[in-house]
Amino acid sequence: MLKAVSLAILLFCVPVWAQTPTTHLGVPASELVALDLAVRCDLSTGVETLDQGVYQNGTWSFQSGAKPFRVPKGRTLIITDAQAWVLHEPGTGTPASLELLLEHPASGYSGSMALFTFADIPANAMGVKRQTWTSGFMVPEGMTVRIWAQQFYPKSLMSMARIVLHGYYL
Repeated sequence: MLKAVSLAILLFCVPVWAQTPTTHLGVPASELVALDLAVRCDLSTGVETLDQGVYQNGTWSFQSGAKPFRVPKGRTLIITDAQAWVLHEPGTGTPASLELLLEHPASGYSGSMALFTFADIPANAMGVKRQTWTSGFMVPEGMTVRIWAQQFYPKSLMSMARIVLHGYYL
């Protein structure tokens, strides 16, 4: 009888090598997520386009002309960090400024999660500038995450903006 119970316990115990690998955050690797939110402006027509990429379970999916990213039902997104880039054009416009917004359309809520300003862009310079934001932010189901750009060239030196978020699902 004791042998049978011991054997049953061993069969129900999952060996350490068979457990789902976890990250340095202590969450399963399958729960990691990255969001690539971008907005660009066609300088000849002024038309703005939103693009969105989502990395989950080892694959990227991209959508051009996307709506803001909505946290899926039954999930909570923990955002750990963000990197923001702007492509700026030569000219006399104002420096670039963009924001990462949280919104809950059903309740009419809209609020800022992170603000990125690029005041160090000199006039008549062209190139890419980058900033990093590190914090912890919880985004519950039903909320959307989107990028907002102050304005585009020629009023601003910016012609494209991108924010990449890293985090995980609970």
